[in-house]
Amino acid sequence: MSPLDDARAALLQKCDTTTFPGGIHAVSFQPTPTKANEDRYVVQEWDDISGPPWLFLAVLDGHGGTDTVDYTANNLPSFLRDALRLRLASSVSVNPDEVSSLLRSQIEKFDHEIGEAVKNLCPKPEEFEDDFARKLVNGPDSDIFRRAYAGTTLAAALIDGHKKHLWAIGLGDSSVVLLNFDQGGGNTGQKLHTLHNTFTPSEYARVKLSHPSWEPNVIKDSRVLGILSVTRALGDFSFKMHSEYSRIFAKMPSKYGDFPLYDVTNDNHSPPYISATSEVRYIDLSSQCDKPSLILYTDGVNNIIEGRYLFRKEKPYTADVAAALCSLLNEPLDHQFLGEVFDHEVESRWNDNRAVELLGNILGGRDVTRLTQVLSPELLSMTGESDLYVDDTTIIVCPLTCL
Repeated sequence: MSPLDDARAALLQKCDTTTFPGGIHAVSFQPTPTKANEDRYVVQEWDDISGPPWLFLAVLDGHGGTDTVDYTANNLPSFLRDALRLRLASSVSVNPDEVSSLLRSQIEKFDHEIGEAVKNLCPKPEEFEDDFARKLVNGPDSDIFRRAYAGTTLAAALIDGHKKHLWAIGLGDSSVVLLNFDQGGGNTGQKLHTLHNTFTPSEYARVKLSHPSWEPNVIKDSRVLGILSVTRALGDFSFKMHSEYSRIFAKMPSKYGDFPLYDVTNDNHSPPYISATSEVRYIDLSSQCDKPSLILYTDGVNNIIEGRYLFRKEKPYTADVAAALCSLLNEPLDHQFLGEVFDHEVESRWNDNRAVELLGNILGGRDVTRLTQVLSPELLSMTGESDLYVDDTTIIVCPLTCL
């Protein structure tokens, strides 16, 4: 094997990869040995809705622990599936607006129930002394508190059985992109929802204007209450409930040793600061070209391509990440454009799993040194403040023509 083959083999050992029926490819990656991967992906066929099986795809980016992201990945798909089946059971045809409204409301309901479980155990938190609160959150129901405390983003796609309808769901800063190939061999990538973080001007303004002007730390250091860059998520009830609940959550022990749980008690004056209202966009697939594909990915992809924590710290890439990602699936590759994005050489079809191919190309392509560096524990940072930092990174590639 060549040094490049060795580097790619080492990369694959750090990846969680799956190839699903229909040519759907997925990968999740975190090379830092001391850092747990908090990303998850979901690919499911729903064969009990209406007509041929529907397809549900999702990537989730957890934060503050894996409790919320695991609970959501394991339970939200069936929660949505059951509601959709009941709604469409008596319908002659699919009403796209009705499905969009259902998805949005059910996601909010799912999140609401996570918070209500805490309130049922702790209806009057102001009456609980710190010692009692500490026993409560570490007792038999600790999982209820942990999944309410931690959080996760959600980027999902739902495709009906006849492949005529697509709903893209966005909550947080993970992405869904619709890729269309034109007759000239090129492609265009259409982002299907907004990134819900403090770097999106409309989200920044929404959060700031939702709270009294006298609150100094609503957004501090480009983060909500100085902690989270995402403005919408499931979980994160320290930011959604009264400050007495924030105090209760802060009594839980950290799972990460030297990294304590964040405590927003003193800055929590007018919750909620984080929203669970998702953005749902409908696409009529019959109006698309004959070779559309979907790419779903967590914000680790953005961080790698921008390069501010890796190999482009002095001059990060600031143009359209989705366009760069889509260009990597083009055949033949547009090396002139990709040369403006990456300062390493990339290669098409080096792996049968197209999600793995994308990951390898954005990390280092054919550059053995770079691929080796991003897998070297002694060079990897936990925070991005020094050395190299690779965030949890997850990608799903789904060619709709193969379904």
